[in-house]
Amino acid sequence: MADSPHDIQFSLAEFDRSQLPEGQRNLEGDAFRDAVREHLATQFVGQGGAAEIAVTHDRVIIRWKEEATATTITEQGAAHLREGDSGKGVALLRLALDRNPDDADALLNLGMALGDQGETYEAIDLLERLITFHPGNPGAWTALGVARGRAGRWDEAILAFRQAVARNAQDGLARKNLGAALSQVGRLEEGLVHLKAAVVLLQEDPQAWLNLAMNLEQAGEMTEAEIAYSRVIALDPGGSLSEKAELGRNRITGLKLRSGVLGLRQDVVDFCREALSLFAALPDEEVKRITLEIGMLGSKGLAVENPASRYILRNLPGKFSGLQLLCIEYVGFKMIDPSVDIGFDIAGEYAEALKSTS
Repeated sequence: MADSPHDIQFSLAEFDRSQLPEGQRNLEGDAFRDAVREHLATQFVGQGGAAEIAVTHDRVIIRWKEEATATTITEQGAAHLREGDSGKGVALLRLALDRNPDDADALLNLGMALGDQGETYEAIDLLERLITFHPGNPGAWTALGVARGRAGRWDEAILAFRQAVARNAQDGLARKNLGAALSQVGRLEEGLVHLKAAVVLLQEDPQAWLNLAMNLEQAGEMTEAEIAYSRVIALDPGGSLSEKAELGRNRITGLKLRSGVLGLRQDVVDFCREALSLFAALPDEEVKRITLEIGMLGSKGLAVENPASRYILRNLPGKFSGLQLLCIEYVGFKMIDPSVDIGFDIAGEYAEALKSTS
């Protein structure tokens, strides 16, 4: 047996013209009303029900009747979000809330979607409404914490994440976000407790490992940080998180080069000197190709601590160690774009190499 029909109404003035095709956004009168009616009708195609849509001079009225076996409008909206169609997903979730302002799933999904789109304040409002109705939902508290963090309201974000963890201590997402938020405000030791718990609960989550690595690096725990960064690179090869991890690992390597060594590292000076001599004989475009190739290779991780020659380049013959490639990359960027920071500081060795080649 089909559900009873439901009326959804809203002011025509509230209709977002950006939903229409570009050529219809400036229509007026009957032409505009027809365009709105046609657009809304397409939103309900295949939704498992029937919709009668009327557009008057100032109102939009949708009479919707669901089939007994049909998924709800909220479920359809969430499905569109998962498929990457945020426009249709958001529109359907708004309609779901017009029908039932207390729809928990619609509030959660719409709040998270709007947060992802940068509509932070509306997202916070929806998620705060959600926890008013459903304060025991850990996912709602986590989503609210994320939205508050995006707005820079870190103290309030931490409070929300704490509520999520209090309701489910095994919620890895809540632990990950709470640890990151605490680290953001400088409470590293407390944040570390939650970040270590997060990587146990989310062992294959590269963002959880990256959060842990950054916390450890900031706290001066370089050996553990390097291990965590390496885990990110293994889990996200070639991805944006891997690039951040490689920069972090290079920073640690640079610090290791400085620590416990009187004066400059001669092997790094020699590698820089060789790179300067090599690039002096090459045209700028060739220098750029070699440098960028090493940069791409480095995004996947270079074993800087291993002195063995193991890497091969397309644009430069021979075999190279990880440290040697980083020195070549450093010199290359100094020549083609000195503003680039590769996260590996060998300025002293580079300056020494310049003296001997000038």
